This record gives sequence, C-alpha cells and structure tokens, in this order.
Amino acid sequence: MTAADRKRFRRARMAALGLAPALGGPACPVSALDVARSLGALQAQDYGSGVWSLGVRSGLTLAEVEQAVERREIVRTWPMRGTIHWVPAEDARWMCQLLAAPRSTALATRYAQLGIGESDIELSGRLFEEHLAEPMSRPDVVALLVDAGIDPTDQRAYHLVGHHCMTGLLCQGPVIGKQPSFVLIDSWVPHSRKLSREEGLAVMAERYLRGHGPVTEKDFAGWLLKPLGIAREALALVEQQVVREQLDGQVWLSHVDAAQDPAGGSDAPEALGHSGVHLLPQWDEFLLGYKTRDVTLPPEHFHRVVPGRNMVFKPTLVVDGEVAGTWRRRQRSRQTVLEVLPFVPLGKARGRGVERAATAYGRFLGADVDVVCLDTAEVG
Repeated sequence: MTAADRKRFRRARMAALGLAPALGGPACPVSALDVARSLGALQAQDYGSGVWSLGVRSGLTLAEVEQAVERREIVRTWPMRGTIHWVPAEDARWMCQLLAAPRSTALATRYAQLGIGESDIELSGRLFEEHLAEPMSRPDVVALLVDAGIDPTDQRAYHLVGHHCMTGLLCQGPVIGKQPSFVLIDSWVPHSRKLSREEGLAVMAERYLRGHGPVTEKDFAGWLLKPLGIAREALALVEQQVVREQLDGQVWLSHVDAAQDPAGGSDAPEALGHSGVHLLPQWDEFLLGYKTRDVTLPPEHFHRVVPGRNMVFKPTLVVDGEVAGTWRRRQRSRQTVLEVLPFVPLGKARGRGVERAATAYGRFLGADVDVVCLDTAEVG
C-alpha cells in the first residue's frame, strides 16, 4: 500500500468512525443512539473509556450520555467477543442471542475452574428474573447471590451476571451511585426488535461496513469474533452495499454510501475533511474495531500503545487518523491533568490541536483540564 493510499484509508476510516466530518461535508451533531447505531457496537468494558467513546463522536457531555441511558436509548451489555459494548437498546437482545457465546468452550473451561455448575446458572437466572425488574446495583446483585447460597468470589458473580447478559436476559441499567446496575431487558427496554439470523447478520455487516470501512473480511470476522465463513455469509447478504478495492493482493471493503475522497491524495485540509487531533480512550473502536491496525498504528509504535502485547491498549493521541502518542488522566487534588506523550515533537499547530482536544474532553467531564506534554524520559 502506498503512502497516498494509507492516508486515503485513514481519512475514510476517521469519517466512518464519526471522528471527522464526512469527506466534503460538514459535521452534524448526533445523539448517543445515533453513534451506537452507526457503528453497530462500541467496546466499553471500562466505563470511563466507554462513555468518552460516545462523547468524542457526538459532542455530548458525560451527563448527556448518561441521560441517554436513563431514557433507555442505549445500553451496555455483553453482545459479542465476551466483553461489554454499548449498543442500541432495541438491538441488545437479538445481538446477544445471535453473537454472544455463553456456552463457548473457553467459558465452559473457566466455569469448571471456578466451580460454576448448571445449578448455579439456573438458580442465578431465577433470582434475576424475580428481583431485577428494576435496576439493582452490582453490590446488591452480589448480595442477592450470597443470600441464595452462591459463592460470588473469584469472579463467580461476574461470570454469572455476564452469562445472563449474553443470553439476552439482562443488560446494564443506569449507574447507581458509582456502581453499575443490572436489570431485565424485558423490563428496561421499551421495545426489543426481533430479527431472524439472516436479518441480524445483514444488519451487523451493513453497520460494520458503514461505521468502520475500509476493512477486510478478517477485520469483520475479528470484530464479531466469529469464523471467517460467518463473516463472508453476512457480507454476501448485503452484497449490493459493498464496494471492493484490491491493493497489493488484499481486498478492502467499504460501504457503497461512503463519501469518496475528492482530493485524489491532496493534502489540503479543506479538500480532505481533515481529521485533526483527538484524544481517544483506550478501548476505542479506532483500534479495537480492526485486525489491520497498521493502517492507523505504525508497527514500530505498537509496543508503546500495547506495552504488554496483551490487548490492553493505552489511550491514544491521534493526529490526522494516525496514532501519534499516548495519554493518561491524572487527578491531582481538585485538578484534572492530561499527560500527553507524543512519539515525535508535535510542533505549534499540532500542540494547539492537543489543547483543543483536551478542552473538548474537559467539557465532556464538566471540568477544567490542564495539559502536560511529556518527553519519553519523563515517563516511568
């Protein structure tokens, strides 16, 4: 792939991900539901990262994102890959039933290690059906299990709750105090869509293409954590919406409605829908949504973003669609400080971009933030 093609792909991905104006068009304010529906799902196992993934794309504040949860427009649950995502509330049940795997071999092995048996799963399910018609905080859910004689330690409670989220029985409700809550989907969600297997696969393929392209088949299969054959089956269901491009023997897929780059490789920001500077959370779709991360994350910097090479990503500084550093939030007394570690000197213009991105994050939090740019030698 040439440098010009790489830049073109980065710009297209940023627009698809809702992190830049559509190429050739203005930015439009969107809701949290718009974001979740557009991308299909946003990984959100860490609450603070997950809400910022919605905020950075919508311009909403943390309070406004949480209001969308309270209005039951979006929910946080376990629809796929064995981890937590934001999804449209109306899609939570069918997504979990289609894509989650509570009976997978890996989970079965983990259940055996923890001593979680069928009786524990059945009893916890009955308890949840009886007591979670209204949101209940995580500590209260754990107490419910204890009172029924279920040992919640060593992540047993986590796995039991997660299991019943994967089956479509539960989802998370609004935060209670500082704790997540859990509630029956049937009680919480005003309307759950019912889709056939083919309809569900088609929806996921269309949303993934629209919200992530250009991508490969392996990107889509990895995002679903399903065999390549299932990814190809889903893509075949939306064949008329797929645009294919071959580069260096690799086929790249985009949505037919994706805006085309009118600049032909020009670097003029006004022609490109310039992506600018972003401070993205560690679990953002920008990286987690792909297998082909070298388009946006230079391989030589991978170890700096994932130092343990264990899929635990640091929050990233992104400049024009490419990872250009990492950052972290520090709370010093009443002061919020963002420590930014660029991989290379940013220059004045990009430095001002970092300041604007930090201001946007502060607005999201409802707090004033200060930015400190660090040198590599300063990082412990």
